[in-house]
Amino acid sequence: MPPVGRTALKETRLVIGIDYGTTYTGVAFSTQSGSVCALKEITVNDRWGAQMRNQDKVPSVISYSPPSEKMEQQWGRSLSPNSVSHVHTKLELGIQPMLGELDLTIQVLDGMKNLDFSRMMVAKGIPAYSHKSPEEIVTDYLEKIFQYLDQTVNKFTKAFRNNTTTDIVVTIPTDWSYMAMNSTYRAMTKAGFNRENFPKLQDVMFITESEAAALYVTRHYSDEKGHAFLRENQYFVLVDAGGGTVDVVSYRVTKLQPTLVLEQVGKPTGKKCGSIFINRSFLKWLRRQLGEQRYRHLDPNLDINKDAFHASESSAMRYLMDKFDEKKQTFTPESGDTFIDLPEPLDNLTIPGVVDQGQITIPRKLMEEFFDECIEEVVDMVRYHIDEIEIRGSEPDNVFLVGGFGASEYLQKQIEDTLELAEINFRVPEKSWTAVVRGAVICGVEKDKLNSLKKTTACKHDYAICLDELFSEMSHQNSDRVQTNGNVYAQSQLIWLLSKGDVILADQPRRVEREFDIKFPKARKGFIRLPIYRNTNDEKGRPTRFKNSKDRLEVACTLDIDLGRIVKNSVQDRGFGLHPTICHTTLKLVMTLDWDVLEACLEWKGTELSKKPVSYNEMQLNTESTPNLVSE
Repeated sequence: MPPVGRTALKETRLVIGIDYGTTYTGVAFSTQSGSVCALKEITVNDRWGAQMRNQDKVPSVISYSPPSEKMEQQWGRSLSPNSVSHVHTKLELGIQPMLGELDLTIQVLDGMKNLDFSRMMVAKGIPAYSHKSPEEIVTDYLEKIFQYLDQTVNKFTKAFRNNTTTDIVVTIPTDWSYMAMNSTYRAMTKAGFNRENFPKLQDVMFITESEAAALYVTRHYSDEKGHAFLRENQYFVLVDAGGGTVDVVSYRVTKLQPTLVLEQVGKPTGKKCGSIFINRSFLKWLRRQLGEQRYRHLDPNLDINKDAFHASESSAMRYLMDKFDEKKQTFTPESGDTFIDLPEPLDNLTIPGVVDQGQITIPRKLMEEFFDECIEEVVDMVRYHIDEIEIRGSEPDNVFLVGGFGASEYLQKQIEDTLELAEINFRVPEKSWTAVVRGAVICGVEKDKLNSLKKTTACKHDYAICLDELFSEMSHQNSDRVQTNGNVYAQSQLIWLLSKGDVILADQPRRVEREFDIKFPKARKGFIRLPIYRNTNDEKGRPTRFKNSKDRLEVACTLDIDLGRIVKNSVQDRGFGLHPTICHTTLKLVMTLDWDVLEACLEWKGTELSKKPVSYNEMQLNTESTPNLVSE
């Protein structure tokens, strides 16, 4: 577990809040002393450089296309006219389904012009679609954020960072998976928000977006209206409606003095029903109206309704969606039909009843349908939280709405109508668009009083075991190819189980498992040894083959497999003549990293065979290689 009680209460600290969102990203910071955050001391960065239309947030968009003669930055709003941009990458973090892997392959081939070298030369060797993973794209984007802050914001100068204790708070959606959290953490640290650039970095912490927003909103109203606005045992519900996800959380005010204390009620809820899903409904409809051939002028990859690799936008699609977003944000229950001009080369298109000289008409009723699918899910979550409070014998006095999607008058009206019969106050606070990132700074300043903050550290080393894998032409070398019992294997491959830089949560030990098969003659006695290796060379990347990397590996632990304990209940292939009876069975290796304590355990049919600590903090270990006798 991490050490506690390290913060000097009157020490001036730099606290940075990072709200990396599906559609927009915000960064805020504060330099305060003490353990109570003054809202007026929070600075939200609203300067992002040339061509950015400077606002409190910057679009979560990056492009790998070359800039034009205007030398666009190729991220945020500063994009060249013909660039292809990556959007909504946040939704792609975490585990990808098989279709996502296939989508990546298709887009890489497209970026490589399907290996057509004449087309690649015309494109000057720069593919429109990146081969990079979502984590790598997010890293590149956040690196742009860090570089800009480093160069332009006084509180981010190297001299200031070198001498100021720093905390970083990163906001995440409710129910964010470990894989997504890990990708966010790795991207952020590789982008520059790390101890190398902040030598006095103390804590990197996660907080859910809804919790951060709730802390800001209650502090905002408490400061604005005084404590008369809040009372002890009062309940409220907060809705954080963003571009990708909508999170809803409810609280009870348990204490007002000397500082505000909130108790979470029930379980926070979150769904992917943010404003980009309204966009997707619109695009599905538009695709049907235009037909596949015309629609491809807007979206060559037909990137619709995919939580797969690389949602991307052409320049034509970006123009269209900017226009649709303008109409979406101003749409109200009293609005009429919506009219949008199509970009080139569809700007003179006419389809009777749908498009007139390049202008499409979206009937009012249809626009409502685009909204209602998302809003229905939001309203259901709000009702769930009201019901949870009623189970306690009470009701919420207020429902607060924050987030970019929360600025929609249509959404506000639908929630307000839902609450009208219950006589619950509905409020949209000032600065609601930046409520999450402001709340993140509050959390950092007041970290010693908040149990919901997830403190983190990074895994210090890479750990692997050596196994034989089923042979793949794509992954293995022919020199490692061996044939055993009718199967073709790649011999002595390194299987990496823990990765240097992976996030380790203070309250959630990292547990990884790997099953593998072993075979041995029934007559054999004694033990088989399973070494766990640690990578010693970070500069070359991790090796994949044991044969050519022995000098780069250290033995961090060796587990013993007692053959006498498993021989009786193993599957046995009866031998004949000179061929011995062979036993084979499946074992499971479990490695658990609890902050800075690493342990390995071998299990067989639910029984623990061997358990040992794994060297973690030690710098030098045994470099002798133990022959690997385990195969898969």
